[in-house]
Amino acid sequence: MKPEGRDYFLKEYGSWSVLTVAFLAGLGVSRAFPWQALPLYASLALLINSKQAFVRWTRQSTVNVHLGVFLAQIAAATVILLLVFGRGIPQLLPLLLFPLAYLLANRFAGEHALVTELLGFALLSLAAVLSKFLVVEGVDVRLFVAAGFYFTAGVFKVKAVLFKGMRDRILAVLYIVLAAYVYRRFQISLLILLPLAENIVMALFLYKVRLQTTGWIEVAKSIAFLCLAFALF
Repeated sequence: MKPEGRDYFLKEYGSWSVLTVAFLAGLGVSRAFPWQALPLYASLALLINSKQAFVRWTRQSTVNVHLGVFLAQIAAATVILLLVFGRGIPQLLPLLLFPLAYLLANRFAGEHALVTELLGFALLSLAAVLSKFLVVEGVDVRLFVAAGFYFTAGVFKVKAVLFKGMRDRILAVLYIVLAAYVYRRFQISLLILLPLAENIVMALFLYKVRLQTTGWIEVAKSIAFLCLAFALF
């Protein structure tokens, strides 16, 4: 069957939510919203959306239209990034390690492997770094750590809820403890992690809520992160 345009739209709404919140967090802590933020967001959206074509391509044994769509989105996003950042590009080149690592993990470990999902959320969290770079022209490692550890905690929560195993539940709690330790080391306010208390409660009691309710809880926690980052970062 010939693929349609809608087949290449990434329907992972959680990913879009994290991308948007992280992007706005970078602008928020910079206290600025330059017009270049719009094409920058468009380029990041293309990069994230290209995952759909990449996954479809890796499931085929031959080079096909999926690879073409993937490369076209990467090329378009790259052109926009070059135009937006110009001479600042060399400072951002080390960040390429994250998308490369994610693509390799996706290809060889699998889309739903733990390492792949962690790299995926770390990759989404880079949106905060890039949007702030647009204003201050400097890579803010602390902001990346704050966003990355906050959003990757959701990976462990989901596994605890799905598998309900004691190991997964313990890991969900321990990861937040690790996040708190890293926050302290980077002198980031622990109050930003406060919404993740819900992850601990969920891991301990595994209370049941409707899927739609779970979605709204995660949206609320993302908005809370955004507000707390504005106020405390």
